[in-house]
Amino acid sequence: MDMTETKPSPTTSRSRRRLGKRRSTAEVWGSISDGLLAVLLVGSVLAVGSVHIPTLLAISALALVGAAVEVAALRRVPWPAVVLAGFGLFSALQAVSLPAGLLTRVSPATANVWLRCLVPFGEPAPQSFSLSLDPSASIAEALKWLTYASVYVLAIRTRARRGSVWLTVLLFGSVTFVALVTLFHGIADLSELYGLYQPDFTPGRWNVGPLLNSNNLAGYAILGLFAGGGLLVSGRSPLPRLAVMIGVGIISAALCLSGSRAGVLSALIAGAFATAGLVKARGTRVSMRGLVWGIAPIATGFVIAIALGAGEQAGQFASLDVRRKVSVWLWSLPMIREHALFGVGRGAFETAFQSYREALDYDWAIVITHAENFVVQWIAEWGVPVGLGAVVVIVGYVLREWYRSTGDRLRFVLMTGLVGLFLQNLADLGLEVPALAIAAVVALAAGERSAPPLAEESAKRLGKLAVLGMAPAFALWVAAIVWSRMPVELERRQLSVGYGELVLRNRDESASADELAGAAELARVGELELGHASQRSTSEERAQFRARLRQAVLRHPSEAFFPLLGALVAGRTRNGNALTWIARSLELAPTNGPVHLVLAELMQSHGATAQAMLHLRLAARYDHTLAGAVSTRAAAWAPSVDVLMQAIPDGSYGEGVLLDACPKEQQIELKLDCFRRASQRSPGTPRFQLALAESLLTTIHAGLPPCKDQLVEQCAAEAEVAIRSAGRADPTAWRPGYLLSKVLLARGDTVGAAQLLTRTCPANFEGDECWHDALSLAIKGGATDAISKAANALATKECDGMESCANMYSALASELEAGGQPTLASKFYIKAAEAEPSAARWLQVAELAAKVQLNGVARAALDRANRSFDASASTRASVEQLRQRVARTTGGSP
Repeated sequence: MDMTETKPSPTTSRSRRRLGKRRSTAEVWGSISDGLLAVLLVGSVLAVGSVHIPTLLAISALALVGAAVEVAALRRVPWPAVVLAGFGLFSALQAVSLPAGLLTRVSPATANVWLRCLVPFGEPAPQSFSLSLDPSASIAEALKWLTYASVYVLAIRTRARRGSVWLTVLLFGSVTFVALVTLFHGIADLSELYGLYQPDFTPGRWNVGPLLNSNNLAGYAILGLFAGGGLLVSGRSPLPRLAVMIGVGIISAALCLSGSRAGVLSALIAGAFATAGLVKARGTRVSMRGLVWGIAPIATGFVIAIALGAGEQAGQFASLDVRRKVSVWLWSLPMIREHALFGVGRGAFETAFQSYREALDYDWAIVITHAENFVVQWIAEWGVPVGLGAVVVIVGYVLREWYRSTGDRLRFVLMTGLVGLFLQNLADLGLEVPALAIAAVVALAAGERSAPPLAEESAKRLGKLAVLGMAPAFALWVAAIVWSRMPVELERRQLSVGYGELVLRNRDESASADELAGAAELARVGELELGHASQRSTSEERAQFRARLRQAVLRHPSEAFFPLLGALVAGRTRNGNALTWIARSLELAPTNGPVHLVLAELMQSHGATAQAMLHLRLAARYDHTLAGAVSTRAAAWAPSVDVLMQAIPDGSYGEGVLLDACPKEQQIELKLDCFRRASQRSPGTPRFQLALAESLLTTIHAGLPPCKDQLVEQCAAEAEVAIRSAGRADPTAWRPGYLLSKVLLARGDTVGAAQLLTRTCPANFEGDECWHDALSLAIKGGATDAISKAANALATKECDGMESCANMYSALASELEAGGQPTLASKFYIKAAEAEPSAARWLQVAELAAKVQLNGVARAALDRANRSFDASASTRASVEQLRQRVARTTGGSP
């Protein structure tokens, strides 16, 4: 056989070199894409969840660029990415401006908001506007969904190169790191994130971390918990088992300390399903060793949580109050019905919901930004067709992949965690946070049944077509830079500062103090921040503020805060119709307490006191934090108690407002009548009866009408009736007895008052004032038994350290000495000297003992003074002089 060697042709060699070069380039780009995915996953969560627009823009830019490179190498785009991008593009379409006539027909409720938004400015309605009631927010939301689609492409390509295990380890590591950072902040009790970022709200101690919110942290922890669990039960983890167990323990501790009831409950339910599925798949019962390996890290995390203070969260976990969340769901139904076809616009829930919000008996001043339920949120913002379709498609796909993953332990446990996250988001909506949604997309990519294979070299790729397909995404990114830079919460804050500066500049020399105080109070009520400018505003500055306000209204037409600002500016500058502004704000937020408070101010300024009282009543009803502002105004404006009562809301909360308003009445007769009306309104409420009695006794003590001269007994009798009524309502209270002593004192029975106090005053820190009054009255009346009892009670008070105790005994002794009780006073001087055995204190004992001829006590005190730790030549000389005086008194030798 001829064995001649065949040499490769030059063409073949060049083809092989090109092929090798392409493969090397593809490997480099693959490594870059894998690193980019890691940066997106970890960076998005460390940057405060990427909830702020600048951070979102940076994260989305990286994701879009990475996805464009990866899609170019694919034969087709994975359909989950297409679905996610499709929902993003629909959100963008909601923000597109369309002719007013068209939108009036397809969405009348939305059109009504837009058509009336410029009424306070006296301008005609816009000729075109969007389906969204917050187009800038809809653009930002569209960018989020395109980012999720891009992350999915990156994740699915990474899985094809490295496998599901690599993605799971990446996700598990990210969650573990976030949990560790959060626990560190809690242990150090830091209030600022990374020591640099101060949140706008006050998170709980164990929620100061990258996600800041307990519900968001719990959702993120659920994904990490099940990612770690999948690595443990699958046996495919590249990490040491001990390291994975430690990570699971850290995540479990963070989840327990988060305080999220829905998060913990969802994790438990999902864990039960995961355990049952694993047992069924194996077909055998679980071994003891396997059970220990599975439970040990979770139990460790639970123990860590207890050690770090989970007991503080126990009350939050034990509370089953879900009324607020359920109320939000129910209040959302009318909004969904009126915007059924196209929704209010993705991201517009916060501003659009204000028109449908009703009042609760608690949680009055909270800002409801989301529906706390992803189903309600999507349907409300996208409309019934698209929102319901999103729920069916996305949740259905996840459930299908979960069902198909039972043959692979890693994928099954990971997908169970994803299902648990969706379960939690039925009550705690965290999927609106970009970082959490990105983590969910990575979990989906890792847990799917199969990943699309890498394209073969000979296969036809999308190439430049993919770049063209990504063009709308990059255009949307640019649109977000232009139109989404001012989310509604930032715009509120900036315009608040602008309003405060305008008010201070507009004041003049003739402005009354009450006017300026009223402006400051309204600014506080409206959550406004006053600036510190002192120069007077000009018409140009007011025009500039009006222009800024107009831009804000056109960006967020359903936000009630901006018309409220317009009303405040119009009222303070007397430039414009404030009632038109406030009417618009009231249309958008009929249950907003500050709006009704400002309207009450306007009504009162026009002399319409009855209408002002009505709106004060509504302000107090809708926002309980306004109780002080309402009670102050009601007391100042009401010419009679009957008018005042019109400002008091019904229910138990109204009692507090009334009790706060009555003391603010300037006329004594009106104040007493107010307390009488309050006690008649709630005869079974002891605090009203006691408040009436205190007011009567204060009037008697001041010697003012109608409790003066011959009318003192009448007022005292009325006070006694009220006090005894309060005592019957609460027999264990000591306050009624204390006030009865004041009645006896008003009748001239000082001894009786002192004796009653010694039977009434409580033996705790609350009784200090009571016992001091008892001692003072007993000394004044010469009631020896009462004096001794009151003094002994005051001597049992807790004190901190030798000097503190000595000073307490010395002050008590001085009071007794001044009250003509030297013998009893010497007893407490001795206690003071025993508490702090200084020469000066023992000399004080000896001085008083010698004065009352307690010579034996005096000699003993002088001996102790000489033996004191701070005895000196000066104190010894004083001792000797006093010893000589005692000797002369007794006629003996010193």
